[in-house]
Amino acid sequence: MTVNKDNITDGEAQQQTTTIATANSDMASGPTKNRLALALAGGALFLMLIMILAAGYFYQQNQTTVKQLQIQQSKFNEQLSQQQSEEEQALKSIQANFSTKVENIQAQLQQTKNENKIYKSDIQALQRSLSEKNVRHPNDWVLAEVEYLVSLAGRKIWLEHDIATAIALLLAADQRVVEMNDASLSGLRAALLEDINTLEALPKRDLDGLVLTLSNLERRINKLVITSISLPDATNNEDTVLSTDINDWQENISKSWTTFVENFIVVNKRDSKIEALLSPQQSWYLRESLRNNLSKAEFSVYREQQNIYDIALNNANKLLKNYFDLTDHATNQFYNAVQELTANKIAISYPDQLKSTALLANIIQQRAKKSLASSRITEGG
Repeated sequence: MTVNKDNITDGEAQQQTTTIATANSDMASGPTKNRLALALAGGALFLMLIMILAAGYFYQQNQTTVKQLQIQQSKFNEQLSQQQSEEEQALKSIQANFSTKVENIQAQLQQTKNENKIYKSDIQALQRSLSEKNVRHPNDWVLAEVEYLVSLAGRKIWLEHDIATAIALLLAADQRVVEMNDASLSGLRAALLEDINTLEALPKRDLDGLVLTLSNLERRINKLVITSISLPDATNNEDTVLSTDINDWQENISKSWTTFVENFIVVNKRDSKIEALLSPQQSWYLRESLRNNLSKAEFSVYREQQNIYDIALNNANKLLKNYFDLTDHATNQFYNAVQELTANKIAISYPDQLKSTALLANIIQQRAKKSLASSRITEGG
């Protein structure tokens, strides 16, 4: 039993020895592990530092790339805007050139149209000239003379207002138509006679005589008598006869006092208006105003301005009636002459056109067409 105890003790001693050895080995390996952990921590820290540096490098590169891209984009935008402006300028230039070309083409087209019109009118003139040369009826030449007379009558009416000469010209045209002895021209004769009757029905005027009358009146203005101051008759309705009745003693005293005062002071009562006497200067202006109105009326005669003529003579009548002495024979005769002139009518409503003009032009045109057609048939045959 002691052996066992010794055996057990040995085993336990070995075990303890082993445990001690293990503990010693563990105690020996502890610093090694610490160094390994430090190495690992340093490596990890180094790796982290490298990763941070790499991240910063890549961030810097990214920012540089972004800036370059922005610069390229701005350059691209500038190039694009410049290109757009150049394209717009080019488009405007093209449009301007196109508009200029269109205007030139339109001008050329208009010129061509005008030339065509000229050519057409020349052709028509040649055709008419040819037809006139091929006229075989001598009355057509007489119709041309009638056309000239009617045209001249129209100018006398509307340009010179010479009705008498216009009637004489239309009578001459009618006489030429009668000499033609052409029954187909009866309508033209009727139109000519109607025009003559229309002109003869217009009111007759003696414009020259009217102007001479006005001029004569102007020369007589200085001989007219201007109204001077005129005092109306004094009213003397007071009864100065004394009464014998004692009850009228107050009236008798008043009448006696009035009779007594009138021997020293005379007071006359007038009910009508007293016109002021004109000064010589005002008289001169008055005569010149009258002369001016007569001159206006004279100028309006040939211009046929009825309103101006009437207003001027009415003003002259007012001046004569208000400021001149109509009791004077010469002045009264002057006033009556001006009043007679106010009744004259100087404006005439002329006809707008002569009926024979359009009819005559139609006849001449139809005859020219017939002559041209007959000449073509003759040439073709």
